[in-house]
Amino acid sequence: MRRRTVSPWLALAFVFVGLFGATMAVSGLWAPLPPPKVGGTCGPGLGSEAAIEALFDPGSIGAGAEPRATNRVGRAQWSQFVSECQTATNDRALITVPVLIVSLGLGVVGLVLLWKRLEHPVRPTPPPTDRQWWPPTPDPPPGSQAPSASSHPVTTGPPGPPGGGGSF
Repeated sequence: MRRRTVSPWLALAFVFVGLFGATMAVSGLWAPLPPPKVGGTCGPGLGSEAAIEALFDPGSIGAGAEPRATNRVGRAQWSQFVSECQTATNDRALITVPVLIVSLGLGVVGLVLLWKRLEHPVRPTPPPTDRQWWPPTPDPPPGSQAPSASSHPVTTGPPGPPGGGGSF
């Protein structure tokens, strides 16, 4: 049974698509979060922090201290600010982490296919043994005999006198 092989170009395409997707996913995790609608930035400084930082340390969002329970308006704004920043973080993670996993999987599949290709190079298949390398001889016309080993030699010149005698 002959084993099917994958084109090296297809394997390289898997590797490159995997690397591209992984690059996009990682850069999506390191990109700053969008600013919330209530104002401010999702970070402790003047700019928003990266999604990966807010994902692993939700307290770094930079919303400041939580207002007292008696300050309902301030508490509502603070809760909305934190909620928007955390939602943006979660959404970014829900988009980029699966892309990263699939991309790494594609890259690994491509590398495995390339490795198998290098391990077992494709050799040309030998021609089938039932076929000849020369054109087949035509069948003799009906009513004639096919040449055999015991038949007389075939001459290829002008007809000469019977018996083959002649002078030189």
